[in-house]
Amino acid sequence: MKLYCLLFAFLITYVCAGQDLLSKKFGTVSKKEINMRTYEKDTTAHAVVLEEYGDVYFDLVKDRIVLIKQYYTKIKVLDKQGQKYANIEIPYYHNRKSKEKIKDIKAVTHNAEGTERLADTQIFTIDHTENWSEKRFTFSNVKPGSVLEYQYTLETPFVYNFEGWDFQSDIPKIYSEFSAKIPGNYRYNRSLKGFLKLAINKSNVKKRCFYVPGLVDRADCEVFKYAMRDIPAFKEEAYMLSKNNYMSKIAFEMSEYYRFDGGKDVYTKTWKAVDKEMRTDKDIGAQVKRKNFFKNQLSDEILKEQSTLQRAKKVFEFIREHYTWNGEYGIFNNANVRQAFQNKTGNVAEVNLSLVNSLLAANIKAETVMLSTRSRGLPTQIHPVMSEFNYLVAKVTIGQEVFLLDATDKLLSFGLTQVRALNYIGRAMDFKKPSYWHTINPFAENRQNTLINISVDEEGNAKGKISQVNSGYLAYEKRKELANTDEDSYLDGIEKQIPFVEIDDYKIEARNDIRKPTKEFFFLAFNDNFSSKNTFLDPFFFKLFPSNPFRLEERKYPVDFAYSRIYTMRFIMSIPDSYEYVNIPENKTFKLAETKAICGMKTIVQNGQLNMTYKLVINDFHFTAEEYQELKTFFSNLATLESNTRLTIKKKN
Repeated sequence: MKLYCLLFAFLITYVCAGQDLLSKKFGTVSKKEINMRTYEKDTTAHAVVLEEYGDVYFDLVKDRIVLIKQYYTKIKVLDKQGQKYANIEIPYYHNRKSKEKIKDIKAVTHNAEGTERLADTQIFTIDHTENWSEKRFTFSNVKPGSVLEYQYTLETPFVYNFEGWDFQSDIPKIYSEFSAKIPGNYRYNRSLKGFLKLAINKSNVKKRCFYVPGLVDRADCEVFKYAMRDIPAFKEEAYMLSKNNYMSKIAFEMSEYYRFDGGKDVYTKTWKAVDKEMRTDKDIGAQVKRKNFFKNQLSDEILKEQSTLQRAKKVFEFIREHYTWNGEYGIFNNANVRQAFQNKTGNVAEVNLSLVNSLLAANIKAETVMLSTRSRGLPTQIHPVMSEFNYLVAKVTIGQEVFLLDATDKLLSFGLTQVRALNYIGRAMDFKKPSYWHTINPFAENRQNTLINISVDEEGNAKGKISQVNSGYLAYEKRKELANTDEDSYLDGIEKQIPFVEIDDYKIEARNDIRKPTKEFFFLAFNDNFSSKNTFLDPFFFKLFPSNPFRLEERKYPVDFAYSRIYTMRFIMSIPDSYEYVNIPENKTFKLAETKAICGMKTIVQNGQLNMTYKLVINDFHFTAEEYQELKTFFSNLATLESNTRLTIKKKN
């Protein structure tokens, strides 16, 4: 939903009538609100917002135009888990020249036996980073049944950063309203995001409502109000992109500013205009003109490699091993690739722009791809919104093959893009031709093959071996897991998954050679003897999905697995003639949308050897909201199969 309207102005002031309405609400709590024990529309809710208001306007403070936002809310605590909503954090921004202010904080706890107000000494200031701080406080005497009421005023000199309004949160809201009175010198694109509809959508122009000192005429302004009722909580679930893509909110994006001298500043630009600016941008365009510097850093062995693919791999490995990523995102943050190279550390732009330069220096076709990480949200495609991009990778084209390369992680092999960057699309640039949207396709060959081999002797003693091979992203995840723990702790974790065995010995191949799949070997000793009357054995030593990750009654946003994957498991068990299998798992197969996901299990017994094969194929990593119920059923069947499959072995009479 797109709305285009006139919005606020610069260097204006006005006397705002009615801005005390929010303050007048403060302190009014009804008996019905105090006596409320559950929220009928969501009986699972731990707390509910009874009402919430935001009001925005401009004012002149000490001869400086500031943006004022007044906020008020009333929250009902329904049970003990809802008491966490008594902890309030209000972030605010500051830099060397200016800072936002949080003031006029009021808070009160309402209980049946009385009220308790927040004292000024209970409000604390916490500094998080150089630019971000927060006001923090906790309501007093909070318990199930309490009504929490608070308000504050945000005063910001950053008048261009007009924020929108989040209607939806992690708890339900009965009513949420956002209003503003803003002069019309600015044009903003405005969009309603999410799946919910507005209950109130009002907008009108008020003539001659602002006076600008020095000008003869007054400025018009827009007065608008948006509201939603009965807003359900946004419930996060496994395998999703950023909730910012799906939560219901009003978002604003600056389009044009009409100056009082008759001129106009355009903020929503075309990609053609952006491409031109990016060619000389100090953080991007200027940083990909350093290939001569990087050519001097590359060895003759790399530069003289005849195979283009092998040369690209060697360049990638050189940059990846040279750098230690400092963990910083952002691509417009004073990048300096030469200095970063000398320091052997840098942010994501410096590391991967060094890679682009080095590839170009090695005579390999390379482009820069700007993208937004999965946790940040999908980028806007209809026009450039450069603030949405916070990550950068290198795009390499060799013949008909395309590779997206990321040198920030020493565990990433050539051709694997960081999972955080698998966000569907990115903007590719070579700073000569027009930029374009590039589809981000994850690495396709992601497999886990597990072989479990168990043998039982005449006395009922059993021994076994597990061999597991991981490739692609599954190998990367395995290496990351091993890098974050020591071997003893890792094996202790495996034994907890298989409590009926002990690991006598463990070997791993290609742990540090990220060009190859990982190969693990576990040598097992069983805690129990198989000579008893009946011995039960769970053949799923490693459960992929012991429970269904999809449990919502309804999910309005898509499911995203990031990449496709294939799991195979072969379970082989050999018993002597004096033993027999009492029950054998049934053969089963179930599918999702024919080929998007397939699960199958087949068991064959011959001459005392049981051979069970299990295969789970998730061919498609993206499933729409319309496919959710079918997906939920598929994984319910999958979890039941993995958790309830048993073998029974006994000694013959």
